[in-house]
Amino acid sequence: MTIRSQIMDAVRAVSAPGPDAGGAAKKNYTEALSHRISTVVATELRSKGLDKVCAPGRGPDKQFMGGYGTKGVDVYLSDEKHGLLLTSGVKGLVFDPGKNLKNRYRDMVMEALELHKRFPYAVCGHLLFLGKSEALASSSKFGTHLGEAVALLSTIIGRERPEDAPELYETMGILLLDPGEPSSVELRPPSVPDELCAATYCDRLVRIFHSRNPFYE
Repeated sequence: MTIRSQIMDAVRAVSAPGPDAGGAAKKNYTEALSHRISTVVATELRSKGLDKVCAPGRGPDKQFMGGYGTKGVDVYLSDEKHGLLLTSGVKGLVFDPGKNLKNRYRDMVMEALELHKRFPYAVCGHLLFLGKSEALASSSKFGTHLGEAVALLSTIIGRERPEDAPELYETMGILLLDPGEPSSVELRPPSVPDELCAATYCDRLVRIFHSRNPFYE
């Protein structure tokens, strides 16, 4: 089963809020979908050989002590000897992505900083899903809101070595979807460079992990 098919199933399984839904209903929808996509990412990583990857699936995120306090993670691989080895944040901006993108960007930067300060060898990724219709809407500065997401995320990826800036991610991915429309799922959005495409996000995480942990079993 492809990762797109699994994410389509996740979209199908979560009831989309109606057109007149309030902010709380939209927030609950996005969080529920985030949990389901986290499970998809964990399943995909396990299928690629990292069989100890976990995802809470529902309820509170798994908490790790970061550089300045505890930090929740969505998908993770850890052991008692090394602590946190790999993590993937999975967060969405399904509604009003243009309005909330900069706040999410700041949250992502702080997440990487917190985790890498405590676990400099950890491979940290982040999968961001955006509402497709709204992400492709016109933006005066970046062409579209998706273009703004690409511009922002491109500045915080590419951490190659443990001594590199802790606020950077090893890799990230962007996917598009519309609530209640499984067929809208797009893992290779237009104008998104290969290094930010969700289609190969899990492959990149696994490759980077093995490069940094060549003796991991």
